Amino acid sequence: MRNKSSVALADVAGLDIDGVGLDAQPLGVRVFERLRGAILDGGLAAGSRLPSSRVMAGDLGVSRNTVEWAYGQLVAEGYVIRRQGAGSYVAEAPPPRDQPPASVDAPLSNRPPRTLSSRAKALEAYPGHRGLSLGAAFTPSLPSLEFFPRAIWGRLMREAMRRPGPDLWAYGPSNGLPELRSAIAAQVAAGRGVRCSPDQVIVATSTQQAIELAARLVTEAGDTAWVEDPGYVPSRMGLESVGLKVVGVPIDSEGFSLEAGLAVAPEAKLCVVTPSHQYPLGVEMSPARREALLAWARDAEGWILEDDYDGDYRYSGRPLAALQAMDRSARVIYIGTFNKTLFPSIRIAFAVVPEDLAQPMINAKHVADGHNGTLAQAALAEFISAGHFATHLRRTRAAYDERRQALLAALETLGGAVTIGPSDGGMHLAVHFTFACDDREIAAACGRRGVEARALSRYRIAPGPPGLVLGYACAAPSRIRSAMAVVKDAVEAARSAA
Repeated sequence: MRNKSSVALADVAGLDIDGVGLDAQPLGVRVFERLRGAILDGGLAAGSRLPSSRVMAGDLGVSRNTVEWAYGQLVAEGYVIRRQGAGSYVAEAPPPRDQPPASVDAPLSNRPPRTLSSRAKALEAYPGHRGLSLGAAFTPSLPSLEFFPRAIWGRLMREAMRRPGPDLWAYGPSNGLPELRSAIAAQVAAGRGVRCSPDQVIVATSTQQAIELAARLVTEAGDTAWVEDPGYVPSRMGLESVGLKVVGVPIDSEGFSLEAGLAVAPEAKLCVVTPSHQYPLGVEMSPARREALLAWARDAEGWILEDDYDGDYRYSGRPLAALQAMDRSARVIYIGTFNKTLFPSIRIAFAVVPEDLAQPMINAKHVADGHNGTLAQAALAEFISAGHFATHLRRTRAAYDERRQALLAALETLGGAVTIGPSDGGMHLAVHFTFACDDREIAAACGRRGVEARALSRYRIAPGPPGLVLGYACAAPSRIRSAMAVVKDAVEAARSAA
C-alpha cells in the first residue's frame, strides 16, 4: 500500500513551474501557485507529506530559499501545516478553491470603488511631484549647489556627530534644537525685521508643513481661507486637506487685495500670502495693502500666514521688512525655509508664532512627525551662528543676480510674444504671452526637450492670461541661453498655430 508521503513525492517531482500566466512572476510565487493548484486539484491529497525544502529545490532546479518562501506562504494561507521535527503536510481542510490567495491582488478593475475621505478627495487635483535635477532650467525656486560650501557643511556635520553625549542621536525637541531656534531668531531679526524670541520659533520640514499645522491651530473645519490666485498649489491643497474652504483672490500689480478678498468671501478667517515676492507673479505687496490686511486681521480676529519663501533675495536695495515686523496685534504667523536658500534635501523650515500659540504649535508638530533630524539641525545652527549663512546669501545674491540678468537678456529674443513680470527679487520671474495660446502645451513642448518651463495656468484657480514661470537660480547663464532657444522654438510654434 502506498503511503501519503510517497504519493506526494511522486506528484511533486515533475512539477512544472512555467505555466501560462506565471512566466513573469518571481520563482517563489510560481512554486507557490503550482503547489497550491496541486493541492486544490487533489493531486496532493490532504495529509500528504511534502518533500523537504532541500529535496524540492533539487527537483525543481531552484534555490532552497525560494522553496522555503513558497512553503511559508502556503502555511500562512492555510494550505500546509508544519509539524516540529516531522516535516510539512497538506492541511486536512485547505481553503476552498474560490477563495482568492492572499498573495495575489485582485485586479483593480474588479474591486468595488474605495470610499475616500473628503480630505483625500481634496488632494485629487494635486499635480504631483517628481525629482528634479539641480541644474535644470527653468525650475522655479530651485537653488544651485554650485555655490553651497560643502566642505564647511561636511565639517559641521562631522562635528555634530562627534559631540559627546546621546542628545543628537535620540529623539529631539518637537520645536527644534534650542541652538537652532536661537540662531533662526537672530537671523530673521537681522535680515527680515522679524520680532520674536527663540521660544516662538518652531522648526518644521517645509513651508507646506508649517502652513498646514498653523491652519489646524487657528481655524475650524469648514472655515474659509483666502489664498492668492495664482498662487502656490501645495499650500492651497494643504489647506483643503485640513477641511478649509479655499477661495482664490486675484493678484494685481500691488499684490493681495483685501478689498478683492472681502468681495468674494467676507467670512474668511485665514489669509495665506507671499507679500515680499508673490508666488508666482513676483509682485511686492504695497505698503497700503499691507496695512489694510493687518487691520483686517486685528479687527476681524483673522489670521495671516506669511510665506517668506525667498525674501532674502532682492537685487535693488535691502530686502523688504516682513509683514510680521509691522504686526502689532500678534495675528501674523511668519514662515521661512532653508530648503530653497541652501538645498532642498535639508528639509528644515520654520514658523514664528505669537507667544500664546507656541505650545499648541509644538503639540501639533509632535503629533505630525515628532521632530526634525537633530544632526542637520545642529550643523545648521553653527552654520548660521558662525556667519556662513550670511556669507552664502551674499554669494548667491550676486550669482543669482547675474543669472537673472542673463534670463532678462535671453527673453529679448522672444520679441513681442511676451511681457515680463517684476524681477527685482526672488529666484524666478513670470512672463505673460501677448497672444492667445495654451501655455500648458508650450510648457509640455519645452519639457520634451529637457527644459522645465512651468505653465502659469497650473498655478491658477480661476482662468487667466497664459504665461510661463521661469526659475533662473538653478542654471548657469550659458544654460539659460541654450534653454531659452528651446522656449523660443515652442513659443514660435504656438504663435504660428494661433
